[in-house]
Amino acid sequence: MRRKLPPLNALKAFEAAARAGSFVKAAQELFVTQTAVSHQVKILEQYFDCALFQRLPNGLTLTPEAKAILPSVAEAFEKLEEIARLLPKGHGPVPDVLKISALPSFTQEWLLPRLVEFRAAWPDIDVLVQTEYRMVDLAGEDTDIAIRFGRGEFEGDLIVDLLATETVTPVCAPSLMMPAPWRERARDDLARHTLLNSSVRMVHEPWMAWDPWLAEVGMRGARKEIGPKFSDPLLILRAACAGTGLALGRSMLIRDHLAAGRLIRPYVDWFKPILSSYFVVTTKEKAKRDKVAIFRDWILARAGVDSAAERGTTVA
Repeated sequence: MRRKLPPLNALKAFEAAARAGSFVKAAQELFVTQTAVSHQVKILEQYFDCALFQRLPNGLTLTPEAKAILPSVAEAFEKLEEIARLLPKGHGPVPDVLKISALPSFTQEWLLPRLVEFRAAWPDIDVLVQTEYRMVDLAGEDTDIAIRFGRGEFEGDLIVDLLATETVTPVCAPSLMMPAPWRERARDDLARHTLLNSSVRMVHEPWMAWDPWLAEVGMRGARKEIGPKFSDPLLILRAACAGTGLALGRSMLIRDHLAAGRLIRPYVDWFKPILSSYFVVTTKEKAKRDKVAIFRDWILARAGVDSAAERGTTVA
């Protein structure tokens, strides 16, 4: 059996530092910090149970033990370089990268926190998430799969899966919550607070603006200005978390904020469904690829678990 070998990264740091006579120069060569080089050398010194450098004000000096092993270490790295040159470039295995297109708000608020689970289950699938608002041409571009918000009306020979339906509810930071009686007052209390809104008007989605909410409690026209406007749901939620005012939060985007206590629902029984939903979209051809099929099954199942938890049910 082959004996346990010294740690390769530690040997690499040692060889660079010994050749350069400096941890700083070795760090520059290896594109790491000086602390990282020093740490790796210390690991090697612990492995060999001896000091390898004498640290002096004007640089490093090799100890007798380091001088003894340096020629063999340098020769070993030269041999590795020779081996690398034996293989033609460009003919190695191509990493299996899954390219996903998704909206910035959905990516940050829902997808990224859950990608850790996907990578743990499928470590061999590298993931590239491209955040963009446009609907990519899945047939003509190299994007494998897209997550989009809308009515599910997508053109082309596509496979479209419903990921999650959406509801909207007012949310705010806990710091804005008044004492308990506030929640017992009439909803016209909305007039006393800054209402955050989107500068992008969503056609046929009235509940994404404050006007219909105010109208429902008999306050239409009660305010000339709703409050600050933002072009992205992500910015609205960030402003709400910072205590700037009340926002209309979509269920997928506020789920983790509610669970973490960054946001609260001051009117727990006041929420409205909207017609737009989240969809997972790919082409029929790309759906046959293992990496796409694996991710598609995973994200649909993961969203199902979240929805079931929200309803207080379990998923088998």
